[in-house]
Amino acid sequence: MPDRLPRCSGRHVAAALMVLALPRAALAQALDQGDVGLVISRVVQEAKARNTPATIAVVDRFGAVLGLYAMAGAPASVMIANNPNGSNAQPGLNGANVPSALAAIAKADTAAYLSTSAGNAFSTRTASQIIQDHFDPGTNYAASGPLYGVQFSSLPCSDLAVRWSAADPSSQTRGPHRSPLGLAGDPGGLPLYKSGVLVGAVGVKASGSYGVVLNTQSTAQSVDEELAFAGTYGLAAPAAIQANHVTVNGLLLSFSNAGANDLVTNPATAPAFSALPPGLISVPTYFSAAGGLGAGSAYGSASSGLMQDNSGSISTAAPPYVLVGANGTPRYPVRAGAASAGALSATETLTILRNAYAVALMARANLRPPGQHAAVTISIVDLYGDVLAVASVPDAALFGVDVSLQKARSAVFLSNPAADAALQVNATTGFFRAQANADFGYAVFAQSHGWSARAIGNIARDTLPDGINGTLNGPLSLAAKLTTPFADGLQIGLAEGDLLSHLAYLAAPSSKTDPAFCTPLPPLAGAPSATPTMANGLQVFPGGFPIYRNATLVGGIGVSGDGVDQDDMVAFLGLHNAGVALNSGIGNAPAALRANLLRVHGVLPVYVSCPTSPFLNSDAENVCNGL
Repeated sequence: MPDRLPRCSGRHVAAALMVLALPRAALAQALDQGDVGLVISRVVQEAKARNTPATIAVVDRFGAVLGLYAMAGAPASVMIANNPNGSNAQPGLNGANVPSALAAIAKADTAAYLSTSAGNAFSTRTASQIIQDHFDPGTNYAASGPLYGVQFSSLPCSDLAVRWSAADPSSQTRGPHRSPLGLAGDPGGLPLYKSGVLVGAVGVKASGSYGVVLNTQSTAQSVDEELAFAGTYGLAAPAAIQANHVTVNGLLLSFSNAGANDLVTNPATAPAFSALPPGLISVPTYFSAAGGLGAGSAYGSASSGLMQDNSGSISTAAPPYVLVGANGTPRYPVRAGAASAGALSATETLTILRNAYAVALMARANLRPPGQHAAVTISIVDLYGDVLAVASVPDAALFGVDVSLQKARSAVFLSNPAADAALQVNATTGFFRAQANADFGYAVFAQSHGWSARAIGNIARDTLPDGINGTLNGPLSLAAKLTTPFADGLQIGLAEGDLLSHLAYLAAPSSKTDPAFCTPLPPLAGAPSATPTMANGLQVFPGGFPIYRNATLVGGIGVSGDGVDQDDMVAFLGLHNAGVALNSGIGNAPAALRANLLRVHGVLPVYVSCPTSPFLNSDAENVCNGL
């Protein structure tokens, strides 16, 4: 088959990259202790004037908590919203009580992780809009949100996320850090910018439950969001990139219902942080009040945990950013897969990464201003889910790091015939396995079917076809009346126990153990390490594919950070192009093995969907057809 990547001149590549070129001086922007103190002080001033005591978290772009402040009288805990349709189903988190400090941190993490410098600024209100079972939420007969399931990413049990430890001082700043409740859809998390550069976010929890916005087109105000808005004074996201300027599937996204006219105080007159009553609070492994306010890390600095790779081995046009450890060396250098039939070689891993990265640089972005290419993270894993490579296009949203790995692992796990036995580990996972077997009519995950993240998502929605009210739920989902963003099916079923164990650990760190992984599933037979295949959780929206050598499963690739069709194309077409270059049998799942041939409830899952007008400098169309 021909290579589907269009041939473009160096001049065209340079033109596509210019919009992402940020001056080094600008990239050096970061929150300092004075900034953090003023953000908190502005929120406190507004909250005091409203007689609404709040808990406030400020994080940097990489999720390091720089300040955590609880006003006198602020609620110590908050309840996760009940299921509006009735039962708080299990598995699920609806009705659970969580510390307000964790809610504030999760909100700040979400706004920081979903935003970028030159592309888009998203809030927790934006997140709420794109994670629910209809898009827009509440719209009958509309497909689910494009990032349905992303709330269960950057989880505290993720093996990829950095855990702050006193024994490793670098872990206090080095990211990506874990979010204590995953990503949030509760308004009150807003990103922070300096000189147009993303430097962090503020999250506020003052009252009410911790939930989502069921009608994101409503103009109803949120106290948490108004307080957070006060905190962004002088550090607000540039108006041109706020989510309300971004269109997805023909719909404008939401950013914030708060504005200057909604405030009852003038943020410019807020007192210095030192004039506030003592209020810093500690949360084990997240923030120590004894250390006072912290300073953030600049994008690309060694302290941030993300540095540019200038070796030229992946790309010289736009050198990628890679995760680094305490000494600045890559955490996941490109390597070969663990010994198994047809395992990926280091050369093959690198070739797949190079080709996927090249597709990203040519792809027309969906979430960024016109003329920009996609900014994504690419992860590659072996048969057992062990990481072989992770690389990010400059300015890619940080949420995509953990999510791309989730997608790669999800695809390789459910494509492995060993998944059927693994899913029998407990009653919860066994329920969804049995439901799938009943719906398909046989032990579907005991067979050699190639499952993409999109196909997995199709059968993990509460309606099938997706969004068609009144239909049966997919086999990996709960029934529609039981489904909420906090209770969706197998995805939360895998992670729920470890999330609750993490909360127990935070309440009593000396007597509890912090979970190392986000799954009860054991490592698969033959795995070289104790890391289970889906150690950072299952993901159920597009952008992940199994990697085959001819008809033998050998690994997975995941891509995340832009529109879901762009994610699909970068992974699928990149893997195809690598296979053409290698001529070693490496490539996508053979067509006869793909899950789009498996009918469930009369519906065929979709394996891959690539965007129209996919490239910046080519009029090529249908670039994934026939591959």
